[in-house]
Order: sequence, then structure tokens, then C-alpha cells
Amino acid sequence: MYTPFFPLSDLAPGAMKAREGVVVVRVASGELHALDNACPHQGYPLAQGQLCGKVLTCSWHNFKFDITNGACVMGEEAARIHDVRVVDGIVEVDRRTGMDTAAAWASLGQAMSRHQGSRIAREVARLLTAGVAPRELLAWGAMWDADRGEYGPGHAMALASTLCGWVGGGLEHDVQVVAEALDLAAEAVRGLPLRVRPEPQEGDAADPGSRAELRRRVETEDALGAEALVRGMVARGASREDWEAALYPLVTHHFLDFGHPLIYIGKLQDLLGAAPNAAQPLQDSLLGALVFGITNGTREDTLPPWAGFRRRYAAATGLADRAHAHRQSGEPPLGEPTVDLVTAIAFGTPGVCFDAVATALLDGGWAAVVNALSMAASMRLLRFDIAHDADPTLEEGWLDITHRLTVANAVRRAVARWNSPGCAQLVLMAAHFVNLGKALDRTLPASGVPGDLLAALREHRPDDAAASISSLDDVTILRFFVLEGHAVRPVFFAHHVKTVVAAAEEAQALADLAPLRAFARFLASPLQERLTRRFAHQAVRLVRDAKPPRGLTG
Repeated sequence: MYTPFFPLSDLAPGAMKAREGVVVVRVASGELHALDNACPHQGYPLAQGQLCGKVLTCSWHNFKFDITNGACVMGEEAARIHDVRVVDGIVEVDRRTGMDTAAAWASLGQAMSRHQGSRIAREVARLLTAGVAPRELLAWGAMWDADRGEYGPGHAMALASTLCGWVGGGLEHDVQVVAEALDLAAEAVRGLPLRVRPEPQEGDAADPGSRAELRRRVETEDALGAEALVRGMVARGASREDWEAALYPLVTHHFLDFGHPLIYIGKLQDLLGAAPNAAQPLQDSLLGALVFGITNGTREDTLPPWAGFRRRYAAATGLADRAHAHRQSGEPPLGEPTVDLVTAIAFGTPGVCFDAVATALLDGGWAAVVNALSMAASMRLLRFDIAHDADPTLEEGWLDITHRLTVANAVRRAVARWNSPGCAQLVLMAAHFVNLGKALDRTLPASGVPGDLLAALREHRPDDAAASISSLDDVTILRFFVLEGHAVRPVFFAHHVKTVVAAAEEAQALADLAPLRAFARFLASPLQERLTRRFAHQAVRLVRDAKPPRGLTG
């Protein structure tokens, strides 16, 4: 609908005039063009800029726009244009008030490719304002990472999955939450093109034969073949239970990539449930990429610190089957973690840890073992020597130690969802992983582990009223600190998010606040996010001394 603005005689050739959020430009030849007066970059008035031919420059940041179509010829996103005409000497403008969602999606893709954080936030705000669901955007960001990751998906999928539960706090809150996830995805694959994916091959996630073939391809590192089979399984359709029966065996034979693939399986299933409207493309993109990544993953159990574990597990013939049979027998399980079991996992020798966990599993103590694993992992965070994180000569840091808790949480999920002998191997590997982390402990005073660790957050932010973790309600306090921006780099933010969620779930399962207190200590501690000094040290060790990085856990 055209609206009269002003007489044409009020606008000389080569001049601009603004009204009602629109700037009308009359070029030297007499042509009229109309654009939003607010620069799409930060909203400053374009009418205060300079016109050169048909290029309008915003004086605030030198962004330049083609007034004929709104294209940004220098800068970031395009300006919105409006139809303009002259009727009886009066300039009339047909002002567009709706959001051009197609243009916003296209601009978001450009922002992701260039990792332009502020532009990502603006396009997210535009799409949310236009009615796009926050979870749809989170799912889209996870696929952006999965479709481009050279060797498989990274933290972006897990972060998107977790943040699906954090949206709904109002527009500004949701823009921040979604932009955090997209920022990580953009950083992780910046500059990488879409990965060429294999064509689907016939497969059925519900069929034991197809699942066995999938595991064979993963074990032989046939990454493309494994992904092709998964894509065929997706096309055929499968239930969540079928997918878990197909995926969990892929992470039992080896301990992969600091436990990330195990964590990702549970997070992916959560994401599929949170964004049902995108379930089919999500499955095709993320499930295939996840298995591609699992196949390419580092098999950490082949390293020297795992040699004893491999020998013990090989010698314990039939351990997993016997433990599973006991679990299936219906005998009352041992649910409470004993002090001896927690101590064995947290502080025992690797042999003591293995024997204690194996004995508990054979006695039917599955719940006890999972709970003990969580308590021991919490103790890792509570006892971590933060001087290690600040030491550029050392490979391990805070992020390494948080994986103990998030892996323990992933094991709890796997045991609850997947009824198989393979669960025993997952539990045993996770216990060994937690046990290895004791090399990063500090020496505690005789009084033991401090309990009131949120006080450290109060020192960080004196104006905050919270002084201690006294209940699960304090999860909201911890989430506030995470979103406040304590972590700078996206990958550190992702670790804050996934660790607070794991800590909350473990505190709920244990009816004990130790996991939350452990996370609070991580959150309150300084983090070495600029790693250039460490990289420089490692480069010199390699180039000059031919030595690998110095580590304490492996």
C-alpha cells in the first residue's frame, strides 16, 4: 500500500530525505529509490550518509549499499528496499513491513561462512521476530557444523542439543542462546565447504545383521562406507531404541576422543526429540556425520596408559556377559555407592579400580557403580590443581578434567537406555578414564574437600546475592553465570554448558550436591583461553627437541 511522503519538489537530484523509517534517494538523473533508513548493521540512519552515484555509504562504519537493490557492496548484510513512485507530484512509498525470511536465512548463511558474530546475532533476531522457532535455528546450526566438519561433527551439535532446554526466556535471551550455539558452529568449520557425502546404501537399524555390518565398517575405519549405511538406515526409518542399539556398540570396543562420541550419541537423540519438525533432515545429516566422526576418531585405549586396562579386560573372559546376566536376573541391585568403591575409582591404582568396578558389576551393583563413577568424577573437578591449567608446559587443563564428569553422565544415560552386555565395557572404560585423571589432583588440606564453592563466584561477582550451593534450585544461578560470559571462546562456553547440565543431572540422580559444587569450582576458576603460549612451547619441543607435549595423564 503506497503512502504519500512529500512533494517531489522537496527532494533535489542527488539528495536524500527520510520519513517514517524510510530514506528516499533521488539520484542525479532523477531516479527515485527507497531503503530502510536504519542501517542493517547497527541501525544508524542512512540519511546521514553520503551518496555517490547509486552507492549510499553509512557514515558510521563505512558500509556501502547499492540503492537500486539494497545489496551491501562493502560490509555485511543488505538493506531492505521499498517500491517508490510519484503521483501528481507527490512521492509515495510502498513500505514493506514484513520480514523477508528467505533473505534473512541467506544472510545468516553468509554470516556463518565468514564467522561474523554480530551479524549472526542480528539475523537470529530477525528470524525469531519473524516467527522461526529457536529450536529450529539450533538444529540448523548443528547441521551446519555436521555438513562441513572435515572428520565429523564437533561440540556444536552437543551444545545445540543442550541449549534447546534453555530457550524460552524472552527475545533477547533466546537471541543470545541461539547465537552462542551458532557462533561455535561457525568457528569450528569456518572456511570449509560442504563435505561430499556418500550415497545411501541399503540398511536397517532394527536388523542385527545391518548393525553388525555397521560396526565392522567402523572398526575397519571405512568412514564413508559407514556413513552410507547409516544414511540408508535413516531412509528406511527406525525408532530411538533401534538407533541406540546401532550406535552404542560403536563406542564400546574403543575409548574414543576423550569420550566425546559417547556423549554425542545421547545429545543427538535429545536434539532429535527437541526439534521434531526437522527430524528427517536432522537424522540424515547428524547421524551420518556422527558415525563418520566415530570412525575417524582417536582410539585412546591403544595408548600406553591403557595397556593395563586392555590386559585386565582381555583376561576377564565373559565379564560383560556375566555382569549383564546378573543385571537381567531381577535380583535387587546395590544402589548406594560405597566409600570404598568411590575411593577405588578416584584414588586407587588402575588395577584396584578395575577389580572394584568389575566385582560390583558382577554382584549386581550397576546403580552403585554408576553413582560411584559420578562421585569420583566430581572429586576430580573438586581436587583439580588449577595451576596445571596455567602451566604452558603442560598438555592438560581444565577442559580435560571436566570430561570426567560429562563422560560419567553419558554412561548413566547409556546404561538407562541401552540394555546390553556392552554397558559393562562402557562403565569399566569410564572408570579407568576417571581414575587416570588423579594425576591432575592437588593436595588438599586435612579438612578435606571444601563444600561452599559458590562463594568463589561471589568473589568474582560481589553484587550477586548467592553465597553457597544449598539446593538444586541453584542450577539457575549457575546457568546465569554461564550465559553472563565468563568464558570467552565458544569452545570454552560449550564446556561450561555441557558440564553444568551434567552436574545438575548427576546431583539429581545422586541426591547430593557434590557435582554442582564441582562445577561451581570450574566456573569460578580462571581459564587459560589464549593458548598461544602453550602452542609456542609445544612447537619448540617438537621442532627443536623432537619431543611430544608434556602430559600427566598419558
